[in-house]
Amino acid sequence: MSAEVSPAAFERQRAALLSLLEDITIAETNCPTGARVAVVAYSAYTKYLIRFQDYRRKNHLIEAVKNIALERTTNRRNLGAAMRFVGQNLFKRTRSGGRLRKVAVFFSTGPSQDASEIVTAMMEYRARNIFPAVISLRNEPAVSRAMAVGLIHRFTS
Repeated sequence: MSAEVSPAAFERQRAALLSLLEDITIAETNCPTGARVAVVAYSAYTKYLIRFQDYRRKNHLIEAVKNIALERTTNRRNLGAAMRFVGQNLFKRTRSGGRLRKVAVFFSTGPSQDASEIVTAMMEYRARNIFPAVISLRNEPAVSRAMAVGLIHRFTS
């Protein structure tokens, strides 16, 4: 939802998110099987659009994602700050379990100016056992390098 996101890019990101949602099982109860999904929008600031507890039925979640509207802003994207917000706030009160996986997927439309913040977020994710992924509409070498730092530390520790 940053200034750099065009309506066409927003629709491509929404389509990618819907495609991801089609292939996962949503947890409809407190049973530890299935995924719980939260969606945030970010620019210089991050805000909740859908919280983990909002939708327990897949069809309601998909409908909610389809109804998210692009918000125009003059703020530039700050992926690192959004990653840190997600790591520190969204996963604060999640279900526990030995087989539980915490995965954070971010969509981006271009290069990020905040590689040091992304590295910091990667280290925080490593400490919290969160697995991040960034899906970008363009090549982002700074993000790739920052994420590689987290991978190197994850596999050498």
